[in-house]
Amino acid sequence: MRNTLIAILVLTAVACTESERLLAPIQVHEWGVLTWSGNDPVFSGVPGTPSPEIAPLDDDGFLLRAPVLYFHGPAFSGTVTVKTNNGSIFDIYPSVPDENRDHSHCTWTVDLDYADIEEYPDFHGMAPGEWNYDLWRNVYALSISGDNGWNDKFLYYETAPATTEFLPYRPGMESLCDEYMDVKALVIRRLNDGIYFSHCTLRDVVYGGDLEYLEMTPDDILGVLYDWSLDVINVDEVDALWNTWSSWMTREYIYEQGFEESLLMYMIPAELTDRLSTVSVVPDPDGPEFPVEISRYLIVAMPL
Repeated sequence: MRNTLIAILVLTAVACTESERLLAPIQVHEWGVLTWSGNDPVFSGVPGTPSPEIAPLDDDGFLLRAPVLYFHGPAFSGTVTVKTNNGSIFDIYPSVPDENRDHSHCTWTVDLDYADIEEYPDFHGMAPGEWNYDLWRNVYALSISGDNGWNDKFLYYETAPATTEFLPYRPGMESLCDEYMDVKALVIRRLNDGIYFSHCTLRDVVYGGDLEYLEMTPDDILGVLYDWSLDVINVDEVDALWNTWSSWMTREYIYEQGFEESLLMYMIPAELTDRLSTVSVVPDPDGPEFPVEISRYLIVAMPL
């Protein structure tokens, strides 16, 4: 009887281990920057990109730039869809057939695994944000394969929201909801003798807190971005964001486009990110029913 009980316990443990392995979650990590450039925004998917022939304009002047999607967890096949009911999705990578996209959604059909990619696609300037792709490939994540032999380490899209009234703070706001008082913020100031920063809260920004400015080094800002990313995305994904945006954050031209002296940055609270766009993953119904966990690291960058 005792041996039978032990056997049952061993088989149960093995079954549980197998079940847990099959149910390991697909983890989707996304980062992006929501920028403001006045009431006549010049669109670019990432810093330094040329404008398209038709730039999407919106009343707020906000654009969600370079949302990059990475995938972790078990290998799987299925579809990945981004949608918005606030504005439009107007640039994607890789491309998909017309029937799989319109101004408010895009669906990729993909296979994901940890196989090494021997050769990345070469588009010779024809893909949105292509000059940053090598930065975005320095991330440990599932490799993604699609139609026509395409493969890469990430998916990419760009949006222009029709409204950003849902944001905790926008340029010119004079009050703040209680629930967002303690949202961590970062202010970067460019002065004649250098670049300075203050790590504060939105309460300090809106209600005139005593902001302490320190001379900025890249490690200072990167340390703040790491702090904000805890339990959201991985360190190498934050590095990809920083390597993409760091020169823009400190370049003189942004202060010539309505930013005046200061750049304000803060992370959009998780419960508000769906107001910009939604991300969904549907594994192949013929495969394991993996659960899906989505973590979104979307940062606002606006004038102060």
